[in-house]
Amino acid sequence: MVRLQQERAAGKQQLMQAALRLVAGSRSLGSLGLRELAREAGLNPNTFYRHFDSLDALGLALIQDLSEQLRQPLRELRREAAQRAQANGPIGPMVLGVDLGRSRLVCRETVRLYFRFVEQNPSGFIVGVRELHGASPVLRAALREVMEAFARDMAEDMLELGLLGGLEGETLLRLSSLVSRHLFQSSLDYLEQVDRRASLSAEAEEMIIDLFIGASLLDGLQRRA
Repeated sequence: MVRLQQERAAGKQQLMQAALRLVAGSRSLGSLGLRELAREAGLNPNTFYRHFDSLDALGLALIQDLSEQLRQPLRELRREAAQRAQANGPIGPMVLGVDLGRSRLVCRETVRLYFRFVEQNPSGFIVGVRELHGASPVLRAALREVMEAFARDMAEDMLELGLLGGLEGETLLRLSSLVSRHLFQSSLDYLEQVDRRASLSAEAEEMIIDLFIGASLLDGLQRRA
């Protein structure tokens, strides 16, 4: 029984990796033929339906796999960076109760982790960005949900860690959603423009800081008015 489960798990992974290889160029998941996919995976074509009900189900598994690999490490790094910065005291400058240096440090470390993961999983992000605008409503919806999940994590962590003064609620979640979507969309530029990776990462950091700190300062001014 255990051996059978292991074989099924291995077969599932073989199909997922084969799909990534086949569509990493300019194709969509929906364009794959089951025989082509099985041949690339080194499996019998009849085995596909032992693992997936459809190509959409395979795509959902790919999306879930990438999300699970990145989501928790991002949260952990964000919290570790905030705690390290807090242990060393205010970095400054302090603006309306916001420690700009601490917020920048946390932003920098999480953005760099994100782009390192993109670099290590290029095919997954190429497929993900393509399917976000692809023909499958199932995959489009799943990718939007993943981005919103990352946004909720970001909003919860920033609120809990006190990174943005009094900014909270719908405003914080809306800004986090913009950041999540921007980073996801930027992954293709990061993969394709190898000579600009450092500047693309720095630009993303600045965009995030400008967005959140600007909103936080505006909120603070409105509260004092």
